Amino acid sequence: MSRRHGRVHPAAATLSAVVLLAGGCTGEPAAPRPSPVPTPTTALGTVARAEVGDQLTVTASVERVITDGAFVVRDVDLTDGALLVLSTGLTVPAAPQLVTVEGTVIRFSHRDLTGRYHLGPPGPYRAFEGGRALVARELTVW
Repeated sequence: MSRRHGRVHPAAATLSAVVLLAGGCTGEPAAPRPSPVPTPTTALGTVARAEVGDQLTVTASVERVITDGAFVVRDVDLTDGALLVLSTGLTVPAAPQLVTVEGTVIRFSHRDLTGRYHLGPPGPYRAFEGGRALVARELTVW
């Protein structure tokens, strides 16, 4: 009996290990592992993710009109909450109207853009200098 017992014991141990391993494979799935690449918290299409040259559509309220060719919109999804919009030949909205602007993201330079958009003195544009602005292709006032 001790010989048989010696032979059964290793087999029982092996069987127990197989049962435990098989049981572990059929249990609850492991929690998802975090992605090694950081995922953005900002939705696609917002100014915060836009690069110079990107096409962008923004719906926001007009905070102030600087000139017939420039106005500022404000929305929580915008970089720093505000965005300078430049336009030519489009309807000029009034504050606090809601607008949808479709256009191209540019790097704002008062010196380079003042002639084309009739911007006036540089004072009202200081906060936007070197930042992103949106050149309107289409403007819808709601």
